[in-house]
Amino acid sequence: MDLRQFYLDNVKPDEYYYRFYDLISNVNMTYNIFGGEQETEHFDFQVFDMEEAIAYFKKSCQPENDSSNKEYDSWFYLTLFYMFKLGYVIEEFPTLVERPPKERTDFTYSEIRNRIIEMGQDENGTVRYATRRVFISKMTFVQKDTAIILDETIEMKFREISNRHASFEKMSTDEKLAEIANLIENMLKKNDKFLALDYSTICFDFIDDNTIKRFRKQLHIFRHSSEEALLQRKNYSNEQKSFMVDYGLTIIKAIHTLTTQ
Repeated sequence: MDLRQFYLDNVKPDEYYYRFYDLISNVNMTYNIFGGEQETEHFDFQVFDMEEAIAYFKKSCQPENDSSNKEYDSWFYLTLFYMFKLGYVIEEFPTLVERPPKERTDFTYSEIRNRIIEMGQDENGTVRYATRRVFISKMTFVQKDTAIILDETIEMKFREISNRHASFEKMSTDEKLAEIANLIENMLKKNDKFLALDYSTICFDFIDDNTIKRFRKQLHIFRHSSEEALLQRKNYSNEQKSFMVDYGLTIIKAIHTLTTQ
């Protein structure tokens, strides 16, 4: 997972996190009075999974990294943005993921130091580096409950149809919607014909063949990258896309249940 590309692909101008766009987009650029803006750095923001992302977040909070540094600044906001999109919170600082400060050190120095003093772990107002390191190492990261939980079989199906064999959680929202459309087709289309399932047995009358057809048609723009499709995607808010992800997973779970009974 390239966290920088994930940010650039998913952040929206009306989001709080967009205020860090210039930092993230220009992290590898430096200004030269003779040549202007030039790409002179090659910072890489690749992580394997959330566990590794959290490790980089903690590294960006370490006391020896307090000074202004655009690489650590970027790691700080990129890892928090990734947590934000995947529904994580930090128990000790429950609002940080949603609204990080404009300056990294407002959290990594001031907030952490103040919390340690509140806990009585300072030495007459002095907070040792070692104390901060221990506190940072023990911060607790939890994922908020989600409405839709994927079982292992469905998760494996997403990996199989993904061009990059990505797990569902590592996909951007637009990619999730594209792969939901692909997986619905993969599960229903057999011998060039779509299965007709009795959805009423588990879905009452909330889902049927017609609602699935309409939903698949609505997701069509996420499967293609034409200029027209990209423009149409912008008509959906983040909340609407989130709803479509949950609704699509509900459909997939219903299809999976009906085709494996």
